[in-house]
Amino acid sequence: RARPSPCQIGPHPAWARPDAIVSIDPWGHLPQEIFAERMAKGELDLRPTISVTKSHLDLPEIKDAVKAGRLKADGVHLVDNGAVVTTKAAIEPVWHLPGIAKRFGVDEVELRRTLYEQTGGMFPELVTRPDIQIFLPPINGLTIYMVGNVSTIPEPDVPLVVRLHDESYDAELFGSHASTGRQWLVYGIEECVRAAQAGGCGLIIYARQEGNALGEVAKFLVHNVRAKGKGQDAAKAAAGDAWDAEAERVTGASDIRLYELCADALLWLGISRIHTFVTSSALKTSAVEAAGIEIVKKVELPQALLPPSALVEASYKAFKSRSTPSSPAIIGKTGPVPPVQLLDPDAARAKMPMRRRVSLTTHAQQFSVSPLPISWGARDAAERGAVVATLHQPARRNAIGTHNGPYAVYRAVGIAKGAIDPSRPLDLKSTEPVVKIGPFPSWYDPKAIVALDPWGAMVSTPDGPGAHARAAGVSVQPTIAISRFECKLHEIVDAVEKSRLKADGKILLEGGVISCIKVSIEPVWHLPGVAERFKLDEETLRRKLFEHTGGMFPELVTRSDLKVFLPPIGGCTILIFGDPDTIPDTSKPLAVRVHDECNGSDVFGSDICTCRPYLLHGIEECISAAQAGGAGVIVYNRKEGRALGEVTKFMVYNARKRQVGGDSAQNYFKRTREIAGVEDMRFQELMPDPLLWLGVKKIDRFISMSDMKYNAVVGSGIEIVTRVDIPEELIPADARVEIDAKMYAGYYAGSKQVKTWDELNQTIGRQAALDEAEAAAKAAKAAATAARAAASNANTCKPCESSVASSKRARSSQ
Repeated sequence: RARPSPCQIGPHPAWARPDAIVSIDPWGHLPQEIFAERMAKGELDLRPTISVTKSHLDLPEIKDAVKAGRLKADGVHLVDNGAVVTTKAAIEPVWHLPGIAKRFGVDEVELRRTLYEQTGGMFPELVTRPDIQIFLPPINGLTIYMVGNVSTIPEPDVPLVVRLHDESYDAELFGSHASTGRQWLVYGIEECVRAAQAGGCGLIIYARQEGNALGEVAKFLVHNVRAKGKGQDAAKAAAGDAWDAEAERVTGASDIRLYELCADALLWLGISRIHTFVTSSALKTSAVEAAGIEIVKKVELPQALLPPSALVEASYKAFKSRSTPSSPAIIGKTGPVPPVQLLDPDAARAKMPMRRRVSLTTHAQQFSVSPLPISWGARDAAERGAVVATLHQPARRNAIGTHNGPYAVYRAVGIAKGAIDPSRPLDLKSTEPVVKIGPFPSWYDPKAIVALDPWGAMVSTPDGPGAHARAAGVSVQPTIAISRFECKLHEIVDAVEKSRLKADGKILLEGGVISCIKVSIEPVWHLPGVAERFKLDEETLRRKLFEHTGGMFPELVTRSDLKVFLPPIGGCTILIFGDPDTIPDTSKPLAVRVHDECNGSDVFGSDICTCRPYLLHGIEECISAAQAGGAGVIVYNRKEGRALGEVTKFMVYNARKRQVGGDSAQNYFKRTREIAGVEDMRFQELMPDPLLWLGVKKIDRFISMSDMKYNAVVGSGIEIVTRVDIPEELIPADARVEIDAKMYAGYYAGSKQVKTWDELNQTIGRQAALDEAEAAAKAAKAAATAARAAASNANTCKPCESSVASSKRARSSQ
């Protein structure tokens, strides 16, 4: 009941063309159905890489569109309370390396080598096992939101709207006042609703390519550079190239998003024609058309929806739209034009011979031969030393892995394509933190902070730990970036209008704009300390990290002398409201919310959980504390779906909604445990580290109901005075299941009534359609039958025809 999609997707002709879809597994939502017999015999152990479920999106901007008359509720796609009804799919990346190399216009051997070398030695099989052609890169994937009748998507004469949207959390989640990201996203959803109401469908394809795929730390460093030349921003943006040059100087490139792959999700859905393409990007247009998909018309964000504060960004995008070649590239031969090139691709590849010798990072004679010393928890920056995870001088590296987490993969691809010169050192001038944080006593305790580098923001400053490395000619790179930030959130504007908050001209400006500090932190693990925090011996931790990631970073088990590890996982973002200097002062009020990522709610407003309402309530509490002379802190951890991932989360949703008796609070945790094998993998043991980095000693108002977070914070030595549960009026009706189950399990309830075990069975959420489970199973069975028919036919055209015929029969029977 958890696995099958609520509607049939595919098979489509592109699924049978090996060069059409190369970055996702088109059959990824059906492996258990296709290989059911072999799995039953124990011959195979398979997991889906795609899951599809239903969702209701509660977005304040859509409600405003209804009030303004731009949209009208129809009770089907847009219900009376303003919620948008969607089908959504989570997709993990699965790369077919020969096809990927061809798409990027590079040699496969060179692509494999560069992916291995430029990620610090991740997955040696990339260079030692050319016979294995499938690679699951540790990068974030896609989420697709489908509004309307999904079965109409492949029909060329039925209205179809598409928005290809790339992640920018400071815009879509936190409402950056200088960005149009949220406006583009919401406008795309409006267009999708219109298409659905016209009898077609609308798609939002949300790609996790934060900061132009440079990562958030890099993005914030670039923000600092641009802020120092603020008076010239408009001119630079209009010129475009000058704005790009600042990013290139700091990061090596201005944009390394994988445009060449952006059409794969469209082909997975069987799309041949897009009636309305919501974009200003010439590169995305080029990639979509190169995939053989017709675009009838393009629409851009209306001027009426463009915030005046975002004119600089809008000028830049207008320049890029005018200046970027938009003629279709031929995918599989040349690929779409790379966004920005620092040097001629042919010249770049000439510097990297195609058949040069590969040195494995496990060879101590080549890598980390003489690592720069590092003393975790030392009392001053010079003695502590810098984390060296850069790749220019591999002999001096003192860490396993490399910078930018998952985005190291994007950088490696950029180097393989010739868009980045790997020999060019980064210029970190003017990227310094906008405020000084620390050092605090916790920085000098090797057991207090083990999951981040407390000196990570200061490596390029004169008094930071990078001075010795730079003197030795070794490149070092920040793992923390600190920048200024202005944002505008619909819910905070509403709080001002209802007099819960008042503008003060400093923290909360006129019009509901918030002025704060934003921090991005990459994870840096001190392995002895992390092992102790998890109550493991270090050898066991290293071995399990290696074995259960499919052999990632062999140095984990071969180089026990290297104690620092940069895991390729998401880090955290911190928002600081008020004066950061008051945070360690126990006489000043401090409000804190530690929030774990839930993209479906935080960005898209899914009403199955309380994540976005609780986060916004936390921000409101933080503003109040700052206005009272103290500070507020939001720590936002990238731990999607309790760190189980979005594919697993969507399967859990299906199981909950389709179970006999409906989605009951009594079975809330049980369904997760059955599908994932565990209820929660967020590892709250590491959660207090950002708070200790900020010098937190006492929290006056802790905006969390989680007993695990509370225990972790208190266990780290931080006092919590008051715990704040979510106000009753902020709990969506469908999220009552979550709240009742959590309170019964031990979450802080405040004044709320905790139900008994028998009463939990009376809390029932929104149920799936009565026949959804049966229809989903029927659709999955039809697709599996089509797959087996295709596999038994040697002719590459006939399987495709067989699959499509089965697909049409299944849809008509539904």
